[in-house]
Amino acid sequence: MTGPYLLILVIILVFVIAFLITLLVLNDGTRKIISTNAKLVENQNTLIEHNKQHKNDETELKNRISELEEKLRLQTGDKVTQLREQTRQYRKNIELTADMSDEDLMTWLDQKMDETHLFTDTELTLKTLANSLGLTQRRIGALFKNNPKYASLGDYLNEKRVLLACRLLREKPNYTIEAVGTEAGFGSRRTFQMEMKRRLGITPLQYRHGAESAPDAASTHK
Repeated sequence: MTGPYLLILVIILVFVIAFLITLLVLNDGTRKIISTNAKLVENQNTLIEHNKQHKNDETELKNRISELEEKLRLQTGDKVTQLREQTRQYRKNIELTADMSDEDLMTWLDQKMDETHLFTDTELTLKTLANSLGLTQRRIGALFKNNPKYASLGDYLNEKRVLLACRLLREKPNYTIEAVGTEAGFGSRRTFQMEMKRRLGITPLQYRHGAESAPDAASTHK
């Protein structure tokens, strides 16, 4: 092959190699561009999904807030209604007992105690009892101050507890002595046993074993 043809061949070969290199470079750049675009699309989709989830969370949060507000409104309404009813009952009790004699007031108190079982509250005090019944502490205190049957309000409450305990001992044979005492309003088994022994002359367990022939607490009060 002569010199001119060889030179032409070399030039053509150089152009072909240059073209191939350019093509490879372009392909690599294209791949990078495609990869970058794919990542952008993926990030965009992720962002869209995140925004969608955020909107869903925001909607759920708004719904929960609405539910809580509605529940609060209902509870507030119930509480207001309850307080109104309690106030109405207090006024009724005050008017009803205003002119009662001590004897009539004691009868009324007995009825309320039997209806509500307020005496089963181990933390019951003169103040809480007065608040619960809508009476003044002075009125209830005066009722027991010179009462020939009861030494104090606590004495009266313990009698009520013993009476209830006797009924539970008869009607709830599956209850333990501790459970009976607790439900009746005694703070401890020891106090329960002492009051039963003082008023009936027997222990709760003895009463349970001989419930049919056991004396009545109200008739043996000392």
